[in-house]
Amino acid sequence: MPSRSSDDIRAAFIEFWQARGSHLQPSSSLIPHNDPTVLLTTAGMQQFVPYFLGKERAPHPRYVSVQKCFRTSDVDEVGDRSHLTFFEMLGNFSVGDYFKKEVIPWALEFATTAMGLEQDRIWITIHTTDDEANAIWLEAGIPQERIKRFGDEDNWWGPPGKSGPCGPNSELYYAQPGFACGFPGDPQGCDCGRLEFWNLVFMQYNQDENGLRTLLPQPNVDTGMGMERATVVTQGLESIYDTDLFRPVIQAAEAIAGVAYGHNTETDYALRVLADHARAMTFLVLDGVVPGSGDRDYVLRRIVRRAIRYARRLGIERPFLGELVDTVADRMREHYPEFARETARIREVLAAEEELFNRTLQAGSAQVERLILEARTRFADLGQVNTSLPLETSGQNHLKPSVSGRDVFDLYQTYGFPPELTEEILREAGITFDWSDFDAALDAERQRARQAAIVHTHQTGEGEFANIPPTEFLAWTSTQADTRILALQSDTGTARLVLEASPFYPEGGGQVGDTGAIRTPGGVFVVEDTRPDAAGHIIHYGRVEGELRPGELARAEVDSGRRDRSRRHHTATHLLHRALKDVLGEGTSQQGSYVGPDQLRFDFNYPRGLDAAQLQAVTDIINDRSMDDLPVHWEIVPMHQARQMGAVMMFGEKYGDQVRVVSIGDYSRELCGGTHTHHSGQLGSVTVASESGIGSGKRRIQAFAGPAALAYLQQRLRLLNRVAQRLGARNPEELDARVDAFLSEIDTLRREVQRRQQQQAHNAAGALASGARVVNGVRVVAAAVEGTSRDDLARLADAVRDQLQSGVIVLAGGQDGRIPLVAEVTHDLTDRLHAGMLVKEVGARAGGGGGGNRRDFATGQGTDAAKLGAALQHTFTLVEQATQPPS
Repeated sequence: MPSRSSDDIRAAFIEFWQARGSHLQPSSSLIPHNDPTVLLTTAGMQQFVPYFLGKERAPHPRYVSVQKCFRTSDVDEVGDRSHLTFFEMLGNFSVGDYFKKEVIPWALEFATTAMGLEQDRIWITIHTTDDEANAIWLEAGIPQERIKRFGDEDNWWGPPGKSGPCGPNSELYYAQPGFACGFPGDPQGCDCGRLEFWNLVFMQYNQDENGLRTLLPQPNVDTGMGMERATVVTQGLESIYDTDLFRPVIQAAEAIAGVAYGHNTETDYALRVLADHARAMTFLVLDGVVPGSGDRDYVLRRIVRRAIRYARRLGIERPFLGELVDTVADRMREHYPEFARETARIREVLAAEEELFNRTLQAGSAQVERLILEARTRFADLGQVNTSLPLETSGQNHLKPSVSGRDVFDLYQTYGFPPELTEEILREAGITFDWSDFDAALDAERQRARQAAIVHTHQTGEGEFANIPPTEFLAWTSTQADTRILALQSDTGTARLVLEASPFYPEGGGQVGDTGAIRTPGGVFVVEDTRPDAAGHIIHYGRVEGELRPGELARAEVDSGRRDRSRRHHTATHLLHRALKDVLGEGTSQQGSYVGPDQLRFDFNYPRGLDAAQLQAVTDIINDRSMDDLPVHWEIVPMHQARQMGAVMMFGEKYGDQVRVVSIGDYSRELCGGTHTHHSGQLGSVTVASESGIGSGKRRIQAFAGPAALAYLQQRLRLLNRVAQRLGARNPEELDARVDAFLSEIDTLRREVQRRQQQQAHNAAGALASGARVVNGVRVVAAAVEGTSRDDLARLADAVRDQLQSGVIVLAGGQDGRIPLVAEVTHDLTDRLHAGMLVKEVGARAGGGGGGNRRDFATGQGTDAAKLGAALQHTFTLVEQATQPPS
């Protein structure tokens, strides 16, 4: 039988299960829908959990899927021959339909026919208690000696989060010489090559957050076979990185680095890191993740930076991620056609992060080198007997130098240098640091941030309204209601009131809480804010005028004008979200929002600022839909129906079994609990006021709708008239000409300033060159130039080089408390002298560091001004040592 490609295996798997009545389910996003217990999709079964739990009715009893998955637990292991972060999971699922007696022989049939595996090399593991599975495997043709029983640790499948469906499982192993043994119970170093390639999970239980297991309404089947492992056993290879899923990416990395795979252990390790991480980052960004500092955003940032770190080991100094993205997209486009429209966006997101991290590396690497030097110096000076040193014991009972976790935290906070990367660099240098110290410093900083962020706010006591039934919610349909007061607390500061039913919208989904009044015959409760609590109460915050008592009938009246302004902005937010997807791509999604009577703010992921044409296109779409006067309606539907309707959901949000879908004609459809206009025409004009960055890969739009838009435009017109007057224009129409005249004058002055700066640099370079010292026939300039930045120093060093023609230049600057360093070596001397090594040594003596791979130019930084003079003088010693003629 000819060798099967991964594409063949994928197609055969889908066809096999479709022939047995399974519905092909598209892969869900790597960002889990409606499951805040996990950061990323880790298993094929996650999108089926509501069906397994009986919370939603499954449209089909049988499914087959190829699911994108990402597991963060293996990040540090990636680079060996077997570990991955991103992978694809081939899965077949039964929702209360077939069970063990059907799926076990089917699995064996697929493995031996479609995959072409030899049955006498297949081994099976089952749970200790699963006699039923044992009997079925025997009947299918697997002898007892190749069926092994294990306990919960090996053959009980638990949920991806803390709770969810679970049950005993049965795993298929294939004995393939060359693979490291992965079979439970086998001794370390065993060379039997048994590799687990398929996991059949028999979901019979639901586990709650306390670990309690109860029977599910119906037994289910969830199987998972990693595409990569299926390919490696089918093709008889020794590593998943040898398969056709990874070879194109490794070949692209080989070409970029100018190295070959399979000849050097360290090179191979780095190439495998690039191959895995390129696939992982490409698919994460495809599904809407952007690099950042929190949760899944940090996972992406970490793998991007780890990839860049290993690329540096291969000698790759230039930007390269975009080329690997193209390779991944080309290889996977057949199965994920969205790459055709999203690849450019993915490249942009990763290019921005690559540029950011290159700056971080430049700033932070010198500091890591300083930590290494200080740790080694302390270790060498004080020896291994002084227990006051921060030392740790290795597995060989040898003490190792260490740096404090606090120093690593300072590096992270000051330079943004990831602690995992610091740990990796330190480990390569034989140095450790204490993570507990780092965590303590991080926790202390977070506590300080929380204290600094405390503002005057209204607090409700724990369980303050615990004995009161939940409030009936009326805000979607009413702004007034006759109701009853259930509770009133006015003992401390702001009063809190709970009604039996309330038309007041409580703050949520980005929309601010309503204000208004609650009236009784004896008094008025002035509502200044409305918020929910966790027990289903709508709590009205404000002040009491007169006398109110629990049990009284009351008239609740929302400030309808304020509500109208808020709901215009909320409906405009939905149009804005859809318009951004239309203009920027489906990968653009909401990251947060503020909806109030005064304005709307909308946060979304995108790698760069929108240009004028994009912003205008978004604005035009919103206003066109407003002018269309589309009907705005909402309905409560089951979650599975909302998905079928294509409703947009907020990733990471937890939704109930029944959800509210808000539709604006056929143009926009989202899950939302806020208040909205009845027609899009009620928005009036919508004006986008600003678009700005709020973090790496995240943007924010501020906009106004209706009366707020009119007020904003009037204010801008008044400003325009004032500017026109100040520039001497008789009216705004003359502004262009007046501004052009001013810019022309400024440009003339700027050129004159540049001319004088160049003359000053030339004069300074001449003075420095004339003071050069000759060391073993080499002209050397080593000097400090006050008030200069790193860029100033680089330009000055170039000018000195041009005057010397041949020589070595090491210059130190000083600006805003920093001591930048620059070293240059003319090309005729680079066979004996290395600029990176020069600046590294000089920087270390000035309390800093530096370096790089270039022999002709390098930068660094010092930290101790008192040591700078001696450090610069050391340049002459270094040159003398490097140019000493042989004796």
